[in-house]
Amino acid sequence: MKIDVSEMIDGIRGMVSSAMSGASKMGSSSPSAMDVRIAVMSVLKGDAKNGKEVIQAIQLASGGSWAPKSGSIYPLLEEMTDEGLVSIKIEKERRVYSLTKAGKAALEEALDKLEEMKNKPSSSSSNNWLEMNTTNLKAGAKLAQALTRVSQHGSADQQKRAADLVDETRRKVYAILAED
Repeated sequence: MKIDVSEMIDGIRGMVSSAMSGASKMGSSSPSAMDVRIAVMSVLKGDAKNGKEVIQAIQLASGGSWAPKSGSIYPLLEEMTDEGLVSIKIEKERRVYSLTKAGKAALEEALDKLEEMKNKPSSSSSNNWLEMNTTNLKAGAKLAQALTRVSQHGSADQQKRAADLVDETRRKVYAILAED
């Protein structure tokens, strides 16, 4: 029996999209300007990247549920360069962006504020989707990456076991919703 891992990955993306649409009923359906800044700084924290790689890294980290537009990322990168949060190098005729020391400090401060907001009881339900679903989105993206590896390098038996495990996990996740 051949396991269609791409179908499983699409299913995971569908779950993430469903989670996002549920969250959008509670708040903003798209990331705020601060969310975009944090996402850009986060993907630049590890390695230098060109603009296209920044967009791809954000899309991958969100499990494909958020693909920022270049029209919002490139101006933001320039703005962050002007603020001293990002530095630019030219490599192979491309602008490559890196997070500066000031950028790393700004990222830590922003993440601390998000954590503080997340832990603070809210009197309204207007939290945005990125704050509410970061953990689940990251977990879904990591799972999709693992399934991709299994589909590329795993034997038929390993692919079947992975598919069975995903099905079992999906059932357990739905059981969480059924709890009182």
